[in-house]
Amino acid sequence: MKRSSSLPFVFSALCAWSCGLGLGLAACAADSAPVEPTAGNGGSGGQPGSGASDSGGNTNSAGAGPDEPPTPPPPPPPHPDDTLVLSVDSTFGCVGLDQSKPATFFVSADDSNSMASPVHARDLLRLGMEPFPSEIRTHEFLNYYQILYPAAPPGQLTLFPELEADKEAPEQLYFQVALRSFNAIQPRKPMNITFLVDTSGSMQGPGLTRAKAAVSAIASQLAAGDLVGIVTWGSANNVLLADHVATGPNDPAILAVVDALTASGGTDLASGLHAGYDLAQKHYAPGRLNRVVLISDGGATVGVTDADRIAMAAEDADKEGIYLLGVATGPALTHNDTIMDTLTDKGRGAYVYLDSVEEATNMLANRFDETMDVAARSVSVEFTLPWYFDIHKFYGEQYATDKTDVEPQHLAPNDAMIFSQVLKACDPAVINPMDPVTIRAVWTTPITYAKQTTEVTTTIGELLDAQKKGLPKGKVIVMYAEALKRPSKKSLTEAHDAALAYDPELADPVIAEIASLIEKHPQFPAP
Repeated sequence: MKRSSSLPFVFSALCAWSCGLGLGLAACAADSAPVEPTAGNGGSGGQPGSGASDSGGNTNSAGAGPDEPPTPPPPPPPHPDDTLVLSVDSTFGCVGLDQSKPATFFVSADDSNSMASPVHARDLLRLGMEPFPSEIRTHEFLNYYQILYPAAPPGQLTLFPELEADKEAPEQLYFQVALRSFNAIQPRKPMNITFLVDTSGSMQGPGLTRAKAAVSAIASQLAAGDLVGIVTWGSANNVLLADHVATGPNDPAILAVVDALTASGGTDLASGLHAGYDLAQKHYAPGRLNRVVLISDGGATVGVTDADRIAMAAEDADKEGIYLLGVATGPALTHNDTIMDTLTDKGRGAYVYLDSVEEATNMLANRFDETMDVAARSVSVEFTLPWYFDIHKFYGEQYATDKTDVEPQHLAPNDAMIFSQVLKACDPAVINPMDPVTIRAVWTTPITYAKQTTEVTTTIGELLDAQKKGLPKGKVIVMYAEALKRPSKKSLTEAHDAALAYDPELADPVIAEIASLIEKHPQFPAP
């Protein structure tokens, strides 16, 4: 995924704390105790996702017991740290900064329905294994473990900025911004779905079982008149269903094809991808939601195996309004995260991982609209902050001061993009509660491509004094993901303590799952 390191300035120092802020900091103590996220390197960003019954009808996904995994492959190669942390010189403070211009940042947290990373991590933790730090994308944890924000009015998006001071570091403030979509509109528009199902030999066992469950889950949500195609690929491509008009949910013809699927042979992913997009484009309908659903363990052993070259088909198709849903079926120890992550990033669609048959129902039936639909296309989000702030830690995918350096993303219905970051002032004494903060989102509608804008302007003081609705839970989720990036007894214990401090009774299914999974980590200290 594209990352940007362009920064407006590098802080040279923090001046001595010389005077009180006068910001009404009691607000931060009224919520859960501050949880300072630990910066670390991540797979493609750093922001998480949803899972529990929280916002937009999401349901918690505990999943079933793990399948028996085959021999694990070597871990993926490391890559640059994408939880960006500024270097700080301890001499000059605010000297040299232009006080006449605000600090402007453009941010991205990947498509809101990309959320494979936390489920893959869950699969490994339940096996008693440590997740690969390079595959922890914190922004996907915020996507999967969604936070409750009120739905926007139909056809609109709503911004929810939240700010909390750090009692231990007065120059730092935790800043969380949610961009909430509207709930799915019923009846939904008709669909044109092309399934691309991997039937290569590596899919034998749990992979194929989960693949069948994925198609069946989506089939349970179809409406009469939806168009369906099914292409299988392995060593060769086979079109098993083309331009089929669904009779309604659980169409017998679709389920019969699914039941008959078997696995054998090599994995020519590139050829299968092109065959699927050829079929999708052949039956493309402007008035429909056009989706290609790629179901695979992610392996590519025959033909073109370079992830970027394979992704070109999805990238080109997105210009035609055909979005890609990637469904990874595992099993955990052999799952190739890199290829599926790259493909869905280029295809501008959802990326989900199934650690059980039950997870297929959870993600593709219970959360059908969130994974299959698009509420807002090419979303761009901009922060305008007082001149003395910079982003010290960023838990999304990209941020920059040049809009062209950040790729717009899509937002699903029933969903929210959540941007999590730590702001740092060059000197805490210059923070003024009357200074303005503006958040602006620009997007286009999925079918008509009409440009839309929503904007919120407030002040630092108003944000600090306001009730914190989603920020405390967001900090727990971020801290959990960051602890998985750089696991230690200290980081895991702090994340576990933060979860219990937020929800001592573990009544929230999201927090209960997080606490349970931390306890399964091999480095978590035994009681």
